[in-house]
Amino acid sequence: MARGPSRFWLWTAPVTVGALAAVVLGAGLVLALRGAAGDPIGDPAPPVRAAAPTPPPGGVRRLLVIGDSLARGTGDESGRGFAGVVLEGMRKRGKTDLVNLGVNGMESPEIRSIAESASVRGLAANASLILVSAGANDLSHAAGRMGSSPAAMADAVATSRRDYAGNLRAILTALRAANPNAPIGLIGLYDPFGGRAGPGTLGASVILQWNALAAETALSFPGVFVVPTFDLFQGREDRLSPDKYHPNKEGYELIGQRILQVVK
Repeated sequence: MARGPSRFWLWTAPVTVGALAAVVLGAGLVLALRGAAGDPIGDPAPPVRAAAPTPPPGGVRRLLVIGDSLARGTGDESGRGFAGVVLEGMRKRGKTDLVNLGVNGMESPEIRSIAESASVRGLAANASLILVSAGANDLSHAAGRMGSSPAAMADAVATSRRDYAGNLRAILTALRAANPNAPIGLIGLYDPFGGRAGPGTLGASVILQWNALAAETALSFPGVFVVPTFDLFQGREDRLSPDKYHPNKEGYELIGQRILQVVK
């Protein structure tokens, strides 16, 4: 009769495999949470440098705006948004038209698909200035989907940030390839919740870390600048629309003026 496996291996092997699996899962959890709510990412971003819109053929400049509801101007009772403010400022310097492709609720994967499409690359090729708003929905949706569990929220935010970093790089790659010269402005994130508590609310440190990630990504592309907005809304609920999430007319005006300070 054949002799079966010894009791040593029957009992020891499963225990050993289980212990190794626990180590791997633990290491993966630590790596996933790193950066979600921990140490700041890298050094502070350098000061934003002024950029000049590229002169278009025919003398008419184009302002191209892509992104989420912030790009669309949702919450502005005047309907202009920061795109309208920048358009008015550019028109004082010459003929300018606006193409606004902002869509409410868009996350960075959808914005990436738009930026990589042939039609938008064609629009970008003839743009004098390109403005991008992306990331706010990635962050808020990830936090809101996971309820109130701090561990689940940290894990979701870490995963979302990793995906956002890849999508943002792809967005800027597509736009810069389509137009090597036009300045590209990336709108920074702000904290609409301030000190208010509730489902999906995040601390200021998490939002600042996402802004640092965006700044570091922008630095690897020529002619890309980040427009800081965090300070414009911190402690200033009066600059938010009635939904307490999007800027109101005053808030968008301040964002637009800040963009115009950079684009000379």
